[in-house]
Amino acid sequence: MPRTMGSLWLAVVLGSAILWPCAAAGVAEPPSKSPPRVVIPFDFESRFDQGRYGQIVGEMIWKKLKTRGGFVLPESMLEVREWSQRTKLSPNPETALRTMKDIVTREQAGHIGIWGKVERAPGAEKDVYDLWIKIADFSVDPPRMIYDRKVRTQTVSEIPHTYVKEALDRLYGKEETQPLASSDPARDERWKKAPNLIKGDFETGGKTGPRGWDPVPRYVTWIAEPGTRPTNHLIHFAFPEEVAGSTGVLYYSDYFPIQAGATYRFQCRWRSSGSAVKVFIKCYDELAAEGSASKERREIYRSQQNLAGKSGTWNVHTEDFTPTHSRFTPRWGRVMLYGYWPAGKVDWDDLVLKQVAPAPSRPSR
Repeated sequence: MPRTMGSLWLAVVLGSAILWPCAAAGVAEPPSKSPPRVVIPFDFESRFDQGRYGQIVGEMIWKKLKTRGGFVLPESMLEVREWSQRTKLSPNPETALRTMKDIVTREQAGHIGIWGKVERAPGAEKDVYDLWIKIADFSVDPPRMIYDRKVRTQTVSEIPHTYVKEALDRLYGKEETQPLASSDPARDERWKKAPNLIKGDFETGGKTGPRGWDPVPRYVTWIAEPGTRPTNHLIHFAFPEEVAGSTGVLYYSDYFPIQAGATYRFQCRWRSSGSAVKVFIKCYDELAAEGSASKERREIYRSQQNLAGKSGTWNVHTEDFTPTHSRFTPRWGRVMLYGYWPAGKVDWDDLVLKQVAPAPSRPSR
């Protein structure tokens, strides 16, 4: 079939990810003191291109596991691939766990299986893919699901750098709560003392929603968290399938002043029923409106922060960013909370955004 630019880009991103070592490469310890367990990664199903990208994802996972260490792996993905071709068995998200247990433990003499599926999203030409990743431990009865997620990507790079990384971190037992983005004592001290630039506790407001935020749109509510005493307020997303698979749900804060070239730290507490979530911190300059002498705020920089954590529990995300632009000057910022595929519920609370490092005195062009 013809290869579109989107297909070529996916191949480049996933192919590159095979070569790039994981963040923890060379330092990961075996998950336990017992003899290393055998992990069997399978090629992912990808019907839209006759399995080509599914093989790339499987190869990438095998390579990342080999780099991190701690498990016994097949000598190469060719071993598993040849077995699949010979037996005409290719695991996919619909494969029953009891069948997967037979495949992993009897056919492959393994303990843990990794399998899934990647398909181009319906109606999308490039970049947008539906991704399923499953990891299960079949050495126990009943089998224990280590990771089970379906997401819709917005960019190709999310496959290796967000979801595959998240799945393997879960396999290695990595703590879900992210550490502060730097260990710079000066930044950490400013983080403790600097004022919060946004109203992120959602404790005060009026009929249209919490103070410091836009009026709540459809699928967004400002509620008291059930079961809290004293009452804690939060922002609640609840959206159906047709919204999750198209626009998703977004919610904006008011504008706040920023300094170009300074470094800021964002932190939030969030909980999802399984829907994917992101935070965008958009920064603006005042530019002439098209065809008019008047000026308007135009977005010139954004920090896209991909949130990863366990479903159904509160997670904490922390990330630093530095708003810059080669021609314009970021002067104002806004936080945008975003939830998308699959349909579900997302809660947000305790948002903090502070300046943790000033801009250089003489920034370079």
